[in-house]
Amino acid sequence: MRIFTLIAAMAMACEVGPGPDRGVGGATSAPPVASPAPAGGRAVAPALLDRYDFEERLRRFDLPGRLDEVSGLAFTPDGRLFAHDDERGRVHEIDPVTGEVGKRFDLGPGELQDDFEGIAVVGERFFLISSTGRLYEFREGADRENVEYRVTDAGLGGRCEVEGLDYDADLDALLVACKVTIPESDDIVVHVVPMAPDVERPPVVRARKAELAAFGLPTAFDPSGITVTPVGTWMLVSGRHEAIVEIDRKGSVLAAVALRKGRHPQPEGIALGDDGTLYISDEKNGQEARLTAYAPRAAEPAR
Repeated sequence: MRIFTLIAAMAMACEVGPGPDRGVGGATSAPPVASPAPAGGRAVAPALLDRYDFEERLRRFDLPGRLDEVSGLAFTPDGRLFAHDDERGRVHEIDPVTGEVGKRFDLGPGELQDDFEGIAVVGERFFLISSTGRLYEFREGADRENVEYRVTDAGLGGRCEVEGLDYDADLDALLVACKVTIPESDDIVVHVVPMAPDVERPPVVRARKAELAAFGLPTAFDPSGITVTPVGTWMLVSGRHEAIVEIDRKGSVLAAVALRKGRHPQPEGIALGDDGTLYISDEKNGQEARLTAYAPRAAEPAR
């Protein structure tokens, strides 16, 4: 029996085309205070991160040279896995079972250059985000197709060097993880960007890095990727510090684990399949770029 359930992403129609637009969430900034409560007052389940043994991988694939700079990962509602390039507006489809890299398509026309740091899928809509908070919205393309896109400003106002993006269906919002905050902060910082432009921006979510000491980790953590779990918690991976942290929507640290550099030379992307399999992508860093999968252990029976 599966221990996870699929989060159904909400499909929303939207006409796209190149050029600037206010788009998702407008450009309203938000004060750095406590996080929003879980949707509908739902209680947050215990940490899921504890169910994974990072010494026992399910499978691992070396990625081809065209994915040496692989960054974020995201699943579509029908269970297909996509990754993106770090420096070009190029999206690749990867079979999560065989590791085969299939089609790729580009934001175009021409070769779009930016510092891309995360990918998210909302229904039929794809999003890439740059380190400066520029959101690129587009539709899935055919193999080697150049797709139209539009650009919006996530409204971070130079306060966040972005490195991580995902969609939280319960909040109907994009989650933007900050690798670096300006000014520097002792917190892990996640901005919540509503999909609807007329919805007020929720407060910033802050998790104290000092809480990592309770899990035997250094109190330093700069996110490089973020994913939403089926119970509404958020997992963040750090390429700089080779670790994964799970937090709730109030910013409490629920679990944290270190990753061995030999297994994960530079973890940049993180995503969860609907069966609970956890995927981590690593950029080339002295070893081949790779995709690694971990299966969850069965949940302990209630006493």
